[in-house]
Amino acid sequence: MIEFEKLAAMAPDLCFELPDSTPVVKLGLIATIFFKEGYTAEKKLKVMECFRAFHDEFGKHLRGQLQDKYKKLTPETLDKAAAKILALGGNDRYELQLTSAASTKEAETYGISTLNSYELHEDSARSYIKIVLPWDLLQTDAGRSRYNYWVTYLCNQVNADHGYGGLSTILPFDFDSYLPIEFELAQKYSGLEVDSMVHSLALELVDYIKGVNWQTILGTSFVRSLGGEDVVRHAFSGRGDIDIKAYDDGLIIQAGSLPELGELHEGAPAAYVAVNRLVKSIRIPEPDQLHQYSPYGNCFEEDNTALWYSRFDREDSSHTTPSRIEAGQPCSVAGYWFSPAQSDSRRYFNQGEILPSFSGSNWGDTLWYWSGEK
Repeated sequence: MIEFEKLAAMAPDLCFELPDSTPVVKLGLIATIFFKEGYTAEKKLKVMECFRAFHDEFGKHLRGQLQDKYKKLTPETLDKAAAKILALGGNDRYELQLTSAASTKEAETYGISTLNSYELHEDSARSYIKIVLPWDLLQTDAGRSRYNYWVTYLCNQVNADHGYGGLSTILPFDFDSYLPIEFELAQKYSGLEVDSMVHSLALELVDYIKGVNWQTILGTSFVRSLGGEDVVRHAFSGRGDIDIKAYDDGLIIQAGSLPELGELHEGAPAAYVAVNRLVKSIRIPEPDQLHQYSPYGNCFEEDNTALWYSRFDREDSSHTTPSRIEAGQPCSVAGYWFSPAQSDSRRYFNQGEILPSFSGSNWGDTLWYWSGEK
């Protein structure tokens, strides 16, 4: 668990409190899932089932409920909120949040939130559901299992179209004055998801996905656009650091056994880069700014938003080896390489060792890819 120990040592530097000890920025473990037809009675019922399940499991940590305004959370207030949402029509907007935060001025440790799309605007927007959990769940097998369970459960409940999960900066509901902190941290750590304004992203992510994090969720239509499930699985068949799990309507691609912060001086996490290489063609090509204008300091504007979205397009800067070498050529660096020309091809090569060829492959010429692992 060396990776977790490293994360635990760095976590305090990603948390900020006001002089009165109010936490306003936290490191969190998130999953954000976009889905279709959030306005329908069936989908609203499924979303409310998610909220009740989250309350059943984490209710002892939850203090507040946000629907129009912050109020103390009780089973009765949740029942009333759910009834109000279920009674709405197809062109009524609803949002709901359950949170461990004591007010809108405090960053949460646990939370679940949703915002729907209108029936009228279904072709130009997506609904979303998002959970926030403590990052230190990653320390144990049981904690990681619970997180993975929730990601799969949410995907199945709402028939996920796409989404992502991993480490993120958690800001208060009233987040405006803390956007510069999220911006500064995102410049230092490529693995940190910028997700404070997920409500605005729902307007962009209809035909494209946001991008890659520790977990990248791809619905059936996006998997198909990449060539199908067999192609996606084969693309990573030689790697030992990427796992693919199925949910009812798609795939969840996990890059590494644990999420990574991706410190600037270490370069982008190799597994994240590999997943990004596959899905880049379905990533949003012209994203809007990640932040609105803020008078409090530097935030994401048009240029640096584009740079953030492309942060995994560059190969891991800690490796200078070519990412691809033809069979018959010498291995440029000792480590693990793999070839799509044959399943389970991942193996260790010494520097200078000649990379072999596979005959009779449907993939044509044998090309070897650097896994980023030594």
